[in-house]
Amino acid sequence: MSRWIYRGEFVSMVNTVMEKSFVIETFRSIFRRILCSSLGESAGEAVLFFLRRGLGRDPSDALWEDPKAVYYTMERVLGTGAKILIDILITRINQEYRLNMGSERFLSLMRNGNQDSVEEIRAFLKEIAESHRKRE
Repeated sequence: MSRWIYRGEFVSMVNTVMEKSFVIETFRSIFRRILCSSLGESAGEAVLFFLRRGLGRDPSDALWEDPKAVYYTMERVLGTGAKILIDILITRINQEYRLNMGSERFLSLMRNGNQDSVEEIRAFLKEIAESHRKRE
């Protein structure tokens, strides 16, 4: 019996990791697309490069783990443009996926960085991924 429980826990853990990966990959793709369509391909790729360099990892991975670090890195790279970019990103996501996260709310969650804020951002990223999955 314990062998099945162990196997079930393992399968559950694998599914959780796969789901997290799907959510992050989906957001990475959407973020890049919106960034490049809003700023132009070269400028969008440059912003992604500087965010990766400033964070030491991919911004989408970092957003899942430490949204506060992502915000402050965006602010260092873009200055006040960070708020504008977040507004554009959230507005476009809301339009494309029929969601209703306020850009000011998302910005506040990123800045806060406590565990409740992190969980709310993760829940929003999951909503985006699920909406994206249904569209395909």
